[in-house]
Amino acid sequence: MVNNWKELVEQRVAELGSLQKVADEIGYARCSLSLALRDKYVGKTDRLIEAVLTKLNKVQCPHLNKSLLNSECKQYKERNAPTQNPIEMRHWRACQSCTLQCNKGDK
Repeated sequence: MVNNWKELVEQRVAELGSLQKVADEIGYARCSLSLALRDKYVGKTDRLIEAVLTKLNKVQCPHLNKSLLNSECKQYKERNAPTQNPIEMRHWRACQSCTLQCNKGDK
C-alpha cells in the first residue's frame, strides 16, 4: 500500500507537470509531500497517504463504465437517493450494492 500511494503521486506529477500542483490538489504543502515521497518526513504520514489515496486513486465504475477518482466514487455512494430521476436512481442503487474499495470506507 505504501508504494502504491507514491506511484499515484508520481503518475499525477507526470500528468500535471509539477509536484506543487499535485500538493495543491491533495491539500498539502509541496515540501511535506516531497519529504514524504523520499521517506524523510519527520511526522506521521497517515493523513497525507489517506489524502493521496482519496484524491488520486482511481477505480473503474462498473455502472458508468468509466474511471472515477475515489472521492467521486464516494460522493456517488453517499449522496441522497435521487427519487425524481429514474436513471440516477438506477445508478444510486448500483452504488449501494457496489463492492469497490472506495465504497468500503477504507483508505
